[in-house]
Amino acid sequence: MKAGNLMTLMVVLTLGYQNLAMAYSPAGGIAQISSVLLTSQLNKTQKPITNPKKPTNPVNFTPGLTIQPSSVLLDWLNNQVKTSSGSRKQLRLPVVIHFQDSYRLAIGDAFVGTSDTDLNKDAIFLSLDDSAMGISLLSRLRNICPQTANTCAVWLEGYWGSLLELELSDFSLLGENQAEITKWPFAVLKVQELVKQPEQGEEMRVFVESPSR
Repeated sequence: MKAGNLMTLMVVLTLGYQNLAMAYSPAGGIAQISSVLLTSQLNKTQKPITNPKKPTNPVNFTPGLTIQPSSVLLDWLNNQVKTSSGSRKQLRLPVVIHFQDSYRLAIGDAFVGTSDTDLNKDAIFLSLDDSAMGISLLSRLRNICPQTANTCAVWLEGYWGSLLELELSDFSLLGENQAEITKWPFAVLKVQELVKQPEQGEEMRVFVESPSR
């Protein structure tokens, strides 16, 4: 072997031994060496794999029909156009909600409107489903509604019908005595803000999800 090659081999072996000695310790042994080598290799080639949550795209809404006359609005709600993917469009509805008592321990009647002045024989009563919400609808209402109020008008976002999509003919729910008002299921996803009472002559509208661009 030539002197130059021999010298090169000695240098390589010496450097390798020094690196091995630095990585080795009686406490860690060979496992510590493996950890050092694997970490070094990982840093040179790639970053650790992460699994970040995908951000939820905000839903944009456009004005829809006016809340009066109720019969026209109800027909539109039952025949609303779906998205290009075939799913239901989200809605934002002004809803008047009554608490069952002054302690506000449960939700009573709810209907589409801005105040009790919209309550008539054609009012669209709702059966509110909050199973998709992280915090219960009752808790959200107790926080957002004035403390002394037993009635509150809020903007609710969600889907017309049950959370699990069924035939619209199955949506209506009669009361226990089969003589009470019909309530239409509305799957609530989010509670927005309190409904501001419309100015004189102003028409209140529902809002519907805009087509995605």
